[in-house]
This record gives sequence, C-alpha cells and structure tokens, in this order.
Amino acid sequence: MNLKIMPVFFKTENQEAKAVVESIKDLIPDHAELMNETFVNTWEDLQDLQEKAARADIFLELSENIRLVPIRLFLGLGDLGLPIVLFGGEFSPGARRFEAMGYWRAMGKKAFLPLTQRELSEGLALMATKQRIEHTQALLLGSPFRSPYVVTSLPDYRVALRTLGVLIHSCDATGFSDTYKTVEEARVSRLATEWVKAAGRVIEPADTDVQKSARFYLAIKDLLEEHGAGALAVNCIPFVEEIQGTPCMALAKLNDEGIPSACEGDLTALMTMIFLERLANRPTFMGNVIYANPTEDVIELNHCVLPFRMEGYDEPQKPYVLRDYHGRGFGVTASFDPEIGHDVTVARFDPSLRELVFTQGQLLGYGEDFCRHSLRVKIPGVTGFMRQVRGNHHILVYGHYRERIVDLCAEFGIIPVSADSSSP
Repeated sequence: MNLKIMPVFFKTENQEAKAVVESIKDLIPDHAELMNETFVNTWEDLQDLQEKAARADIFLELSENIRLVPIRLFLGLGDLGLPIVLFGGEFSPGARRFEAMGYWRAMGKKAFLPLTQRELSEGLALMATKQRIEHTQALLLGSPFRSPYVVTSLPDYRVALRTLGVLIHSCDATGFSDTYKTVEEARVSRLATEWVKAAGRVIEPADTDVQKSARFYLAIKDLLEEHGAGALAVNCIPFVEEIQGTPCMALAKLNDEGIPSACEGDLTALMTMIFLERLANRPTFMGNVIYANPTEDVIELNHCVLPFRMEGYDEPQKPYVLRDYHGRGFGVTASFDPEIGHDVTVARFDPSLRELVFTQGQLLGYGEDFCRHSLRVKIPGVTGFMRQVRGNHHILVYGHYRERIVDLCAEFGIIPVSADSSSP
C-alpha cells in the first residue's frame, strides 16, 4: 500500500502550485504517491478539505507565500486528523510554520518541518516505511508451541499488533497439511521444472524432492492469499519430518518476492525481518549465530534460506545449485556464493518488541556448516554484541541504516539498542 500524499497550498495560484509539485516529484520515495494538489484560501476551502482528507495519509503543505496566510486558517490544517509535513523550499521555514509547529506539538499533533530536499525525501520515506509495516499482515503456519528450538518467539500476537500494527493470522498443522495435499499436480510439475531449468546444477535432490518443495511453495502462496497476508513464519521442522521435504527453497523465493518469511515459527525473527525489509526495501537473511570471536570481532550466521536478491529486488537473481537439506538425502536448498564486501546490518527484537538490538558490519566470507549458508561478518565489537543478546535467530540485511533505524524505532516507541562500541 502506497503512502498517499496530498499537496496543500494556501494563497497560491494554480500555475505556481503545479511548478512546485513538479519540482519535488523526484523526491517522492518508493511506496508513496502524490495526489492532486488542493488549495485553501477560505474557511470553506478548509471544510471541503476535511472530506478529501479521508482519501489521503498525510498533508504536504507547500505554500510559497506563507506570510500572507492568516495564522488561524493555517492552524486549521492541524484539526483534520492527518500528519502534516511543512516545506516552503530549502532553508525557508517561515515564521507561520514555526508558530504552527509549536502549537500543533503542544496539542499532541504530528508535524514535521524539513529544511532541505534531502530531509523532505527522507522524512517521507520514513512515513512510507512506517505505513508499510503497520499495514502488514502475517501468517503463522503450524503451532507456535511445538518449535523444538525457539523459546524467544513472540509469546503474544497482540504485542505485534499493539507495537508495530502487524496483524498475525494462524493456520494449524492440519490446515496446512490439507492445503499441501490438495495443490494440483500440474501446478507442482510446472514449478518444479522451472526451478530445475533455472539451476546451474542439481546435485543431490531427486525430482520428487523438488516437487515436494514446489508443493510447499504453492501451498504457502494459496494460504497467504486466503488470509490476505504478506509475511510468513512457518514452524517447519515438524512438517519436514512428516513429509521428508523442506520449505527452504520456497522461503528463499518468497523473500525474493518481498514477502518476509521466517523459519522455525520464530515470530520475533519475523517481526525483525518485516522491520528491516520495509526499511531497506531488500530481502533479509535469518540465521543462527554459530561463531563469535571477540579477538577477531567476527560473527557467523548460518541457515538454509538465503534469498537470491539480497542486493535488491531490481538486481538479477543469483545463479544457484540445488542441494539437499543438511546432507540428509532429502529436501531442497539453493546454494550460491554471495559477493563479499557488502556493508551489512544485523538485528533482532527482544520478545516483547520493546527493544531492537542491532550492529553494523561488513560481509567477510561465505561457506557451509550444518546449514547450507554461513555468512561471516566483521562487526565493531563481538563482546558488546554478546552482552546485548536477545535470542538466537538474527536478521541480516545488506547496507548500513543506523540513523534510519533510530528514527523508525522512535516512530514506534521502540528503544534502539546498539551492540556496537558506540551508542545510537
């Protein structure tokens, strides 16, 4: 869902307004859109704007002749229930806007006064990210209580709704199994063939293994559509043992489609994936911390689901090789070598979603361990990182986002906890 931005002009001619809107179009971030401009010259215009406000998410006030606007008429914009961004051009806040900001903030209203085009673009991007998180619905497949290894998963679905606005649906094991079994064979065969053709090589998996993985993907997609969800946590291990098949390839594909997808029913990890994916607009990697060396300041994250488009959704998919699951002779994972040297951010919420612990680093190396993908990361301080542990599964995303993480946490009332040697 895009952030709908309504440009508002006080005491401005139509042609002037169109020129201003044209000048800021390139500043509108992804997942946001400009609506038609609206003009306010009288109290009647302000009343008319109240009806239009129902179709918008924020007001973007862009008046050039702000000194001609009666202050009470201007303040009326704050009574219409939407957040307000005030921008009169670079380095030109204007006395009216300062007065309005003080008045609105005292009344508990949300307003933002950027001074540069960059601040404007970043502020709108922050609002768009927040809205995308708040409009996310997630689906948990399987019981949240049968995960054999995860005890720091979100214990109460209401915490996600209250803190992030994320609504969590659930589908028990029986519901998933029924859907899995009823996926049409033709769909399964087509997708399995597509995956095999796209692979550079198929080493261990048999055709039946690839078909089980394709069936996993299609069953998940059907259930996501049924529940209107755009994020997923699957308590996979009980399913893996039951059908001798894995969802690893399916989850990699889903993450590549912008659907954050977590393993082992870990809802805390999923909330972290949603937060970072929406912020960075890139897929994320969920992994176990299997190595932590305070002398080298290196950690290693290991798991079987590495999205092919970690560098961005517009980047080409990495070529891959199909392998089995943990060397056990069944299941399907996709193996490939990511490029080394990327800046990365590693993070995890605590189970109450009150804190987000994060660190920044650089991708040093890649290999295999118990799971297919091990990402080795240099961070500022392993000792500081270990002191802030909130659980095992950590989420890695390409890029450094310290300021944006801090700002987005502030929007949700979450405490950002830096695991670096310096505080955020």
